Amino acid sequence: MARRSKVEIYQAILLAIHLEGNQFQKASPTRVAHQANLPYDRFQKILEHLIKKGLVIQKDDGFIMTKKGISCLEEIQRNNDFLKRMGLV
Repeated sequence: MARRSKVEIYQAILLAIHLEGNQFQKASPTRVAHQANLPYDRFQKILEHLIKKGLVIQKDDGFIMTKKGISCLEEIQRNNDFLKRMGLV
């Protein structure tokens, strides 16, 4: 099994937060780490980075994506689609 790239891991975390939470419901950190298939300690380090970059914000005991985070996720997905169409992945 091939290792995931950093971008794939970030995409998995952002997608899990996006699917789990919205403005009315926060994404639980444990559920997001599980959905992204990451050990919790590694997930926490990456999550801190995403928060510092303004892609995710912490609210109470959960997380929600910012507009910047949603835009980043959409851009990653567009790039992946392009690479697939070109036969590069």
